[in-house]
Amino acid sequence: MAFPSKYKPAMCQQVKDLMAEGMSRKATAVELGISYKTFLSYIDRHEDFAAAVEQGDVLAEAWWEDKYIRGALGQAEVQPAMMIMYMKNRFKWRDKLEQTVIKDELETVDEWLAARDSEADSEDED
Repeated sequence: MAFPSKYKPAMCQQVKDLMAEGMSRKATAVELGISYKTFLSYIDRHEDFAAAVEQGDVLAEAWWEDKYIRGALGQAEVQPAMMIMYMKNRFKWRDKLEQTVIKDELETVDEWLAARDSEADSEDED
């Protein structure tokens, strides 16, 4: 016999409210009084819940980003190394990689081999 679902549509707003305070999905599940496995099953079964979690993810990242910015401006106390690590691990932030294209068009292997052979031939003539 299956147990009745604890799901209620009002949970959608709770999810957004909790995650807007920076809470993770797991912490939100705890606050809702459900297991994380149940939380994930609600995402699969209820479109409105899935949408609320998606919005919550954005709200949580914005909350932490704001905290980080306030810390960088000296308006809040944060440990920069911990904050950077947290944002990289939780929100998949990455260091910016700069790339410079040196040549607009790369030569093919055949073109490179032909040029090499041509250079070798000219060296042999000298």
